[in-house]
Amino acid sequence: MELVTPGIGLIFWMTLSFGLVLFILRKFAWRPILSTIKEREAYIAGSIRDSKRIQRELAELDTTKEKLLVQAREKADELLQQAKREGEIVINKAQQQAREEASKIIEAAKNSIHAERKAAEREIRKQIVNLTVDMTRRVLQDEFSDVGKNNQYVEKLLEDIQLN
Repeated sequence: MELVTPGIGLIFWMTLSFGLVLFILRKFAWRPILSTIKEREAYIAGSIRDSKRIQRELAELDTTKEKLLVQAREKADELLQQAKREGEIVINKAQQQAREEASKIIEAAKNSIHAERKAAEREIRKQIVNLTVDMTRRVLQDEFSDVGKNNQYVEKLLEDIQLN
């Protein structure tokens, strides 16, 4: 039963040792433990503040990123539209130049055809004149080969001249 009912000496020594341990802990360990806990609390509070600041900065960065993406898309769209306009201008210029060259080629072809036609007409006339002269020479040669016919023709011409 002595275990259940402690003696006064035991209680005294236990209280004294507890007080001594408490005094030693308070003197040497309590302040460093409390300062470590306070430092840890300060570190955690700082980390939480930093975390909140970083979250705000990330939100701002996300907003900035979205704005930049929108601006980049707008710029890309603008560049595409400008490229399309410039492409259309180049195509229109090329088409206009092609039309002008085609008109020049057609005009040159018409002029060439007209010149060749005139040359062909001159050549045909020349050949007709040559054929006419040749045929007239042959006819006259046949007509005037006979001296009697020749004299009759001259007399007829003289009569016509006198009558006029």
